[in-house]
Amino acid sequence: MDTTSKVTQFKAGFFVLLGIISIGALVLEFGRFGDSIKKYYTLTVEYRNASGLLKGADVLLAGARIGFIGDAPQVLPNMRGVAVKLNIDDKVEIPQGSIFSIGSSGLLGDRFVTVTMGPDAVDQKAIPPDSVITNGVSESSIAELQRQLHDEILPKFNEALAHLNDVSMPKLDATLSDINGVSSDLRNKVFNAQGVKNLQITLANFRTTSDALAASSGEIKGVTDQANIFLKKGTMAMDSVNGAVVDMKVFIANLRQHGIIFYRDTSNAGPIKKNN
Repeated sequence: MDTTSKVTQFKAGFFVLLGIISIGALVLEFGRFGDSIKKYYTLTVEYRNASGLLKGADVLLAGARIGFIGDAPQVLPNMRGVAVKLNIDDKVEIPQGSIFSIGSSGLLGDRFVTVTMGPDAVDQKAIPPDSVITNGVSESSIAELQRQLHDEILPKFNEALAHLNDVSMPKLDATLSDINGVSSDLRNKVFNAQGVKNLQITLANFRTTSDALAASSGEIKGVTDQANIFLKKGTMAMDSVNGAVVDMKVFIANLRQHGIIFYRDTSNAGPIKKNN
């Protein structure tokens, strides 16, 4: 056999084997076959509505796949929601208080579960395996939003609008009528030509009165100063009169004590003695 043919066959077989291995690796990586190799623990999340959530859908944490949905949603015994079993990678520890919400992506609206950790997630303990989370958050679909809008929001809005028309609008009309009446009175009775003229005259009189009051204040101050001077002079005159009275008393006392012939001033010699 030709050696060249054997080499060619060997190379072809090698590349075929390499292709098969690559395809197998891709299948294991992007398919579900690798899930049977990894170790997982189970968490059960309760939702009020898990519409569109199917078995095998992804469980994401910050955009990274950390598990998948193990079983299809099961109706709760109280008929008020469904329980969804999540298989979480054994290497991932989800802190307590995390939020398990249902999201959708793609044109077909493929559903998945996304885990959102709280701001204090670092200080929280991990959720133990086989735990039941009762605060699952369902993503409202467009149909559900339309239903809520039609069944809940629109009736309340119409009721509020009817109440506004029945109660508030008459009061608003009455208030506007009062405001229009006041505005009309001000425009016709106060801010007309005669009213403006009277206001100008009043302001001019007020200014004249202020000037007169200022002048009167100056005159009153002058009179007050003159009165103070007069009082000071009167006080000095009273002091002089009091001194004269004292001198007269001393003179009479000396006259009584010594007589006219032997009169002398003894006012500084001590107390004056009266003659018996």
